[in-house]
Amino acid sequence: MQTILHHNSSGAAAYTGRLKKREVHRAITLHPVKDHRQMYRLHTYFKNLHIQDLREQSLDLHRDIASSVHELGVDRDEVENYVLPGDVPLFPVKIGEPGYLGNNKILGAPIDFNRYKPDTVEDIIPFDFVSKSIYSVSHSNPKRRIETPLKEALDDVIREVMEIINAPSRQRGRVIDFNELLYGYTRLQPLHGADHVLDLLLRYRRYRGRKMTAAVRRHAYLQQSFTGTDIRELPMGEPPPIEEPEILEQLELNGKNYQNDYEDFDEPQNQNSFLDIGKLNVREAFENSLQKIQSNLPKVLKWSDDEYEYPIYDRRIYFVLPLLGRFEVFKRFMKNYEDIVLKTDEAVTLIVVLYVDSKSPLDYSNSESLINHYKDVYGKDIQIVQMGSTTFSRGAALTEGIKLCSSDNLVFFIDVDMMFNHITLRRIRINTVKYHQVYFPIVFSEYNPDVVHGDDYNKFKDETLVTDTDIGKYVESDDGAMKSDTELANLKYSKVINDDFGYFRQYGFGILSIYKCDFDRVGGFDLNIKGWGLEDVQLFETLIKSNLTVYRIADETLVHIFHSVDCDKNLEKSQFLMCLGTKASTYGSEKHMIYYMLNHPEVLWPQEEKGVS
Repeated sequence: MQTILHHNSSGAAAYTGRLKKREVHRAITLHPVKDHRQMYRLHTYFKNLHIQDLREQSLDLHRDIASSVHELGVDRDEVENYVLPGDVPLFPVKIGEPGYLGNNKILGAPIDFNRYKPDTVEDIIPFDFVSKSIYSVSHSNPKRRIETPLKEALDDVIREVMEIINAPSRQRGRVIDFNELLYGYTRLQPLHGADHVLDLLLRYRRYRGRKMTAAVRRHAYLQQSFTGTDIRELPMGEPPPIEEPEILEQLELNGKNYQNDYEDFDEPQNQNSFLDIGKLNVREAFENSLQKIQSNLPKVLKWSDDEYEYPIYDRRIYFVLPLLGRFEVFKRFMKNYEDIVLKTDEAVTLIVVLYVDSKSPLDYSNSESLINHYKDVYGKDIQIVQMGSTTFSRGAALTEGIKLCSSDNLVFFIDVDMMFNHITLRRIRINTVKYHQVYFPIVFSEYNPDVVHGDDYNKFKDETLVTDTDIGKYVESDDGAMKSDTELANLKYSKVINDDFGYFRQYGFGILSIYKCDFDRVGGFDLNIKGWGLEDVQLFETLIKSNLTVYRIADETLVHIFHSVDCDKNLEKSQFLMCLGTKASTYGSEKHMIYYMLNHPEVLWPQEEKGVS
């Protein structure tokens, strides 16, 4: 009884944590739920479980269909066009039409580790070995800690396996409990799903007849199959959540009580105003229902063509650029900014936070003069925050720059070494959603060009190498089609993206797109951090812990141009080690290092070069 009528004694914190627990899944009632938001969360969670069950049933039906038509001798490629007796099509709705049931060739694949058959050795998908750490042959870091998504996925798989094993426990008079995962193998097949081989340590308990308890060890061969893909389109730029203080204040000024501002559609007086199909046709009933829903929403959530405030593709972006010296590099950045933004009248404002570099003090005045030149030529607003001889801190610089923005401005933190194009601006606008999502692009970082184009590596290669790294990817098209100015600019500021020229900086978090109101809500940067690095990592961790979604993906249009890195020995130890790691990563790839060692054996065997035995 305590199991099915579950009481959580955590008080106000009840059911606020993870819901993927055996106690929650086995219960028929959960008590107490102190917060109405947690009630909505619980409702959504159990609805998702129900949807998952329905999708699994759909997958089973696809497998039954595939098995049946195979017995009938029907080729797998002809299943979707198969006609049953009586001229009844097996799949009446074809691909691309509403109500399409999915590709039976994929969804109906049998449960088999060999359902994906590679054509070449390169197509083989290797397993990752999972123990205390995860070991991969395809990852740049072959041994690493188990990432949170994989850990959660394995927990879900094991929990479902134990539920299946214990389903007949009452009939068999035994219970099997999970103890620990000793090791396992896992891989992801993009076409079908995930494969797992898990070595499980279990505890067998028999409570009927001769009672006993024993430790058992079993191998579990498991597959998680993908179901059909459903796509839901949402308008970009979601309205703010109702709990925002500014919105609550506005509702109070309008005399609204948002918690009581919804009428109950189950009340008798509302029955005739909702979907009364008997009196209205379907279209009228649907429109009436939408109108009814809109009329009961708080004003801030009502939709209207006249009041639509989220023109995403025209949203102004505020670039915030901290700058300490480096005038020549800044000239290159401004040339990029001129071609992509100024010449095309893009909705972008540049804010430069300018510091005096004691090693090259003239860079300060030269940078100011360059900014004024572009302002005079194009008449665009480029703002300068003068920090003078203040000790440089990237977090403090970005904080000063963002102070010039209003709360609903879209802000993009950028570095002077970055190169971007029009596609970058579009992705910033699309992937950043106010009150909901921040965008951390993974930028492509160039290797040292002296290594990439040096003899140590290239004399082993047959192809002719391009030594001019500034020409971009523009080539004449075979069809002779004229390219627009925007396309030419995109090609001009696009680099060749492959392992020979650079790598995606997976552990770099300095480039960020966020709305100022969201930046303020999480508290911004830790201004106690001085010098190089670490402030972006701490902000990233803060955003992860917040209720904002962190959207992180590789963006090949954002390229970090190589420059030498000098690590200050006076930095904090963690910052100094991070700096050394970045310096080593940008030198070259593993392949470059291998060829360097082949040409310089004295690095590996210095004693032999000196003639010492």
